[in-house]
Amino acid sequence: MRYGHFDTAADEYVVERPDVPVSWTNYLGTKNLCTVLSHNAGGYSYYKSSQYGRISRFRQNGVPLDRPGHYVYLRDDADGDYWSVSWQPVGKPLAADGDADPADGTARYTTRHGLGYSTFESRYKGIDAQQTIFIPLDDDVEVWDVRLTNTTDEVRELTVAGYVEFSFHTITIDNQNLQMSLYASGSSYEDGIIEYDFYYEPWTFHWFGSSETPSSYDSLRDNFIGAYRDESNPIAVERGEGTDRSATTQNHCGALQHKITLQPGETKRLVYMLGYGSRDAAGREMQAKYADVATVDAERARLRAYWTAKQDTLRIRTPHEGMNTMINTWTLLQAETCVVWSRFASFVEVGGRAGLGYRDTAQDVMSVIHTNPTKTRQRIVELLRAQTQAGYGLHLFDPKSFDPDAEKLPDVPSPTIVPTPSLDDLIHGLEDTCSDDHLWLVPSVVEYVKETGRLDFLDEVIPFAEGEPATVYEHLTRALDFSTQQVGENGVALGLRADWNDCLNLGAARRRS
Repeated sequence: MRYGHFDTAADEYVVERPDVPVSWTNYLGTKNLCTVLSHNAGGYSYYKSSQYGRISRFRQNGVPLDRPGHYVYLRDDADGDYWSVSWQPVGKPLAADGDADPADGTARYTTRHGLGYSTFESRYKGIDAQQTIFIPLDDDVEVWDVRLTNTTDEVRELTVAGYVEFSFHTITIDNQNLQMSLYASGSSYEDGIIEYDFYYEPWTFHWFGSSETPSSYDSLRDNFIGAYRDESNPIAVERGEGTDRSATTQNHCGALQHKITLQPGETKRLVYMLGYGSRDAAGREMQAKYADVATVDAERARLRAYWTAKQDTLRIRTPHEGMNTMINTWTLLQAETCVVWSRFASFVEVGGRAGLGYRDTAQDVMSVIHTNPTKTRQRIVELLRAQTQAGYGLHLFDPKSFDPDAEKLPDVPSPTIVPTPSLDDLIHGLEDTCSDDHLWLVPSVVEYVKETGRLDFLDEVIPFAEGEPATVYEHLTRALDFSTQQVGENGVALGLRADWNDCLNLGAARRRS
């Protein structure tokens, strides 16, 4: 059964049927802010860390799929009927295949996943709606560019509601410690911006704003959704107005509603913004900047140029169009995503583990040295710092733990005390060592030197995890020496913990000892 197709000219995957059996996800963001977004606008955002920097909430492996998300609701004020620009969460009946302009109460939905953006399109009751979500290259803000067109010959009165549910920032607190998170959180509204804060992390702020002054708002999730309801039928959308209430404690959201009048054939644009930082330090500036749709268009063009430049670094041309499309666009996007954000932010790994996988990262960096040498070098240095003096690598590690220049969060009083592990506790022994992790370091460094011509990198001094200084070249020789030592009595290499694909789990070092 066909659900979509690759649009090679636009570098997009187009989902024509949104009732896909499983989530089709995209990644937005290139620096500090990341959003993992499904074909139905479900997903979550985080700042720098998917574990400690969560902005919006996500209920993984839930029923229904992909809730909550970054939604735009539309309400026809003439009869109270409402729907969402993405098929979910409201889930209007889908038009029959080939029906481009349904007039039987069904709706047409399309999703376009592109390089650094996703566009959701709907056609229902004579209203064409489009919501494009992207993260600009240099600003820590997620932009929702909403376009509404009246295709009928009548004046239409709509209420438009942008909605996102805020997370309690740290995923363990969000999922496990409601005693602390529910009473320590708060939200407020001012000048069209909803701000969320967490009392015990005074550096933590999220905000949600829009390009126009809203007619009403909600910053408490339960006020917007209503009792015994969910994202598919929020009470605030049903009645066409929010409660205009903020409070401390409870679960929080960003929900802004706008009254829109559309003349026959008229198109209007409305911009919503989700950001990291406080209202005063970040929100007001970003709101003013992206309220200008010319700026939105310019930043979209910059994002397009950013990805085109990466593609132009290496383009293959073969007789097989599918291979060209996969290598020139989608493999590149996948590889860049893994190197920039690691593999612990998805709909499977949803931020419950922080840091980097040793072999994953070493393998990933080899694919984007030509398009992202700066990030590649950063990741290789992090791998070198997480290599032990004995030569093996730490299978799963947080690079901040071994970076003397890493940003340190302020020490503030908290009712929940989590002891900080010492560096020695983070360096596991041979019994927890994989026999191949450290070996992937060798080809990754070799490929980096070959691609960049930086032979001097081999002479750079980078300490081992225990702090002993060594040149990069010595790191590589230690890795090879470790494997040379890990052989059995018959001279065959030992299988240690979770080799390569995690299926070969022999633990020979433990048995030999």
